[in-house]
Amino acid sequence: MSVYVTFSRMNALIVEDQAFIRTVVSRILKQLEFNQIWEADEGTTGLGLALERKPDIIICDIEMAPMDGLTFLQNLRQQEELGRRTPVIFLTNHAQKDMVLKARDLGVNAFIAKPVTVIGLREKLAVLLGSRR
Repeated sequence: MSVYVTFSRMNALIVEDQAFIRTVVSRILKQLEFNQIWEADEGTTGLGLALERKPDIIICDIEMAPMDGLTFLQNLRQQEELGRRTPVIFLTNHAQKDMVLKARDLGVNAFIAKPVTVIGLREKLAVLLGSRR
């Protein structure tokens, strides 16, 4: 039994260095009726946007330069105000055990494998944001 979650009042940040993947994820979020969608092409810019705009969800690539996803997440968690922990979904091409464990220790909420699909992303978003309606 799936629960219907509406995302129309929610805002998302995509942090991804590949323009094509950013576009795909953005189109999926638009299809899911997200209110606002912000994009960053690397971690440093993404961190600034995350702290300034305070999105409801962040979808972030792990492997980027100069600031990778793990460093982005570590900095985000250190700078978020007390009590606010923005859900973060990592995009990944492969799940290396050491990277997954480090991401978990830093406070990642979920992983999604590339290529991103509407169904896969919607399911992760429903789980992470369903209680925030």
